[in-house]
Amino acid sequence: MKRSILATIAAVLAAACATTPQPRADVSAGYDSLRIAEAGGRPIQLDVWYPTTSAEQAHGYNFGMGSVAEGAAISGEKLPVVLLSHGSMGAASNYSWIAEPLARHGYVVLGVSHFGESPVFGPTTMNPATVTHFGDRTRDINAALDFLISKSVYASHLDPERLGALGHSAGGATVLMLAGAGFSMADMRAYCVQARAVDKGCQYPTGAPSSDQIPVPSPRPIKALVLMDPAAGPGFIPGGLQALKTPALVIGSVDDDFLPFSAHAERIGDLLGSAETVRLAGGEGHFVYVDRCSLPISVMGVKLCTDRAGVDRDATHARLVPQILAFFDRRLEGLDQQGWPCAIRGNRYNWAKSRHCA
Repeated sequence: MKRSILATIAAVLAAACATTPQPRADVSAGYDSLRIAEAGGRPIQLDVWYPTTSAEQAHGYNFGMGSVAEGAAISGEKLPVVLLSHGSMGAASNYSWIAEPLARHGYVVLGVSHFGESPVFGPTTMNPATVTHFGDRTRDINAALDFLISKSVYASHLDPERLGALGHSAGGATVLMLAGAGFSMADMRAYCVQARAVDKGCQYPTGAPSSDQIPVPSPRPIKALVLMDPAAGPGFIPGGLQALKTPALVIGSVDDDFLPFSAHAERIGDLLGSAETVRLAGGEGHFVYVDRCSLPISVMGVKLCTDRAGVDRDATHARLVPQILAFFDRRLEGLDQQGWPCAIRGNRYNWAKSRHCA
């Protein structure tokens, strides 16, 4: 009985801390970008955010603005890792609004940008038909993760067993596939035959079906997923989503101006069963999940940087950041053998690391 009471108290304390994340003021967001090549020579762009004690400065990402200590030394040990997957034709650096707070909170964020889709490789390399190449996406991320945990300057500071993933739009679909969710491109194509007029995701050119684009799951178990307005919902096999046990937070725009909510975020959240869900129902569109920007770009007729009247992108981000931090804290923080939180990182909580923690 005594152990049960202690465990209950521990759970309440852990939940309270997770729902009110309090990063220390002396932890900043470090940042670096680099390029590697996957085994076949395909280039991969990496953006890495991480905790540091160096001072931040304003930083332009060629899309939006942020604040980081570029090239600073990493601070902390046994840091959990969050994979970041961008939306179609985008870049990982478009999501500094969530990557920077994660870094200040003690996470290492590995953002991966994909050749053929991302403008970071130059406009002449971009081909909209590559947005359906989920096999390329998952292979890129797996190669990037292997580099990060075994060859990068950050490797000795990481705890690769505490691995989370966050993705927007096609990136949300990508991290689901990395976690092992079954996907049928044939089902997706069949849906798009009927829904092309109302689903802008179906309006990208797809090219010929290709058997070499089979998604490749992560070789390391992903312990937590955050899916922001995920795409490709109709292509996910119901039984595969229902069987997936990875804890997930699904965030979707009810009045979506790009992807029908019911076919994508809502369907995925419902089929995952135990997923936590957040519904944005104040007119937020599909691109509210990228950094505030001022570029005069439209995607399938939807403005990338301009939101509907009454929607404040910064305020939306400010609302989502603590929810995402709290979710990852609950799912990636370890508990000792007595049910108490393990302060493995030692940079956010005042608990000493318990001798019961691995």
